[in-house]
Amino acid sequence: MSSKEGKNKFLIDEDSIDMRLDNYLLKRIKDVPKSKIYKIIRKGEVRVNSKRIKPLYKLKKGDLIRIPPNLIYDQGTNKSPIKPKNLDWIKDIILHEDDGFLVVNKPSRMAVHGGSGSSQGLIELLRFQRDNPKEDLELVHRLDKETSGCLLISRKRSKLRLLHQYFREGIVNKTYLGLLMGSFKEESFIVDQPLKIHTKNNLRKSIPDKDGKKAITKFRLLEKFDDCALFEIKPITGKTHQIRAHASFINKPLAGDQRYNPEPDILSHRTGLKRLFLHATSISFPSLDDAKSIMTFESDIGDELSQVISNLRG
Repeated sequence: MSSKEGKNKFLIDEDSIDMRLDNYLLKRIKDVPKSKIYKIIRKGEVRVNSKRIKPLYKLKKGDLIRIPPNLIYDQGTNKSPIKPKNLDWIKDIILHEDDGFLVVNKPSRMAVHGGSGSSQGLIELLRFQRDNPKEDLELVHRLDKETSGCLLISRKRSKLRLLHQYFREGIVNKTYLGLLMGSFKEESFIVDQPLKIHTKNNLRKSIPDKDGKKAITKFRLLEKFDDCALFEIKPITGKTHQIRAHASFINKPLAGDQRYNPEPDILSHRTGLKRLFLHATSISFPSLDDAKSIMTFESDIGDELSQVISNLRG
């Protein structure tokens, strides 16, 4: 974390090197709307080393950030206050914790961070519940709001940089369990289809586009049912909504995916499915201390999805 040089000044240390200015301020200045953060940067009210700076500026060790003195007293938001007694469940979803990172089993229907209609996401709730000035909690990657399962969160800026490097090098392996609609003959297949983000009526979707970004997903059949099948899914790349978009592209959408399959869900009444059937079951990557050893973490799919499978079998 950075040390304060007064209530409205922050001195950047090693743990905040390469962090974007906007992201740093969003994290450090609690309960101030994102729009206001960007506004004061744009108007030049935020200074780095006494100079105006852009939101995407990457911080360097020794940088001194100055914000308007009155900003730290501006708590006028519409957010509901977080109550510690409501956050006991967070301890139960932590799968692993060491001095470098956490692995949590993210619940479905919870955004990983605030914004886009969510006042507080999982990362904000974790920071509040743990309230540890010695750790710097940051998302290493993301899961869709509707998707549950393994989520990696760094506790130190140096570990975040190393984990991001692992992702760039393609040495982080993620496995999902998904229920795809339709009938299937092939035991396994690969979808290699570039994707591009498209926004309409404030709804973001990844759509097939030959000029989009490379996206590859592996599917392996685990169990067949009458009108759907359970698959082990491995995304080789990590694009937004990649699994959901690829499943929709081959006309085998994920069960419960109202964004990519607006048709009536024929499974909901029969199985009790009330969410997207997509769960990040495992994540593995080289140890942060010894790159020759591989660390693997797994998360259970939970009672809700287990009951759906039982109903399909019954």
